[in-house]
Amino acid sequence: MPKETFFNLPAEKRDAICETAVTEFAAHPYEQASVNRIVAQAGIAKGSFYQYFENKKDLFLYLLQIMGKAKLDYLTPALQNPAQHDFFTLLRDMYRAGIQFAIDYPLYAEIGKKLLASKDDPILADVIEANMPAAQNFFAPLLLQAISRGEVRADIDVAMFSYMIAAMHTHVVEYHIDHIDPTYDETMMATLNQFIDFLQHGMGVENET
Repeated sequence: MPKETFFNLPAEKRDAICETAVTEFAAHPYEQASVNRIVAQAGIAKGSFYQYFENKKDLFLYLLQIMGKAKLDYLTPALQNPAQHDFFTLLRDMYRAGIQFAIDYPLYAEIGKKLLASKDDPILADVIEANMPAAQNFFAPLLLQAISRGEVRADIDVAMFSYMIAAMHTHVVEYHIDHIDPTYDETMMATLNQFIDFLQHGMGVENET
């Protein structure tokens, strides 16, 4: 998290630093992104940067928090009345909202793409590790509701499946970008629908009786 000195800055200056950093991380993979370029474009001294943030990673993780909050605003309408939809319809609505978020915020989407592509960079593992508990906690109550409504088997390990859905979603998006279409747009929904169908029905063939 940024230091208190950052939050003591006027909002306009905080926003300018963050906007400059977003542009830098969207243009370059994390490892190649430059603090020197960020401070030059933001018009601040490099020494001031380290009064605001511990390092580049501190700034990057803070930007991901900002991105996550903005994305949650897109997901909120789908989540306002989760009982109105079955679990799998809710997943589809959430993923459609996430795609629309990426379309509306292309720089954020580009940062996400570059992060997923940084397979050998420790920052990817750090981000996944930092966010996985929140993702599990997000899906667990939705699964419990689905179980209570008879939409999901009651004998599943909720913690395990919450983890699996969060982790597999990341890999499905990564697969789509690497092998189908690098652009975040509506075509991604076809890939995500296959993922959701797999969750709903599994891989086994249902025998007709």
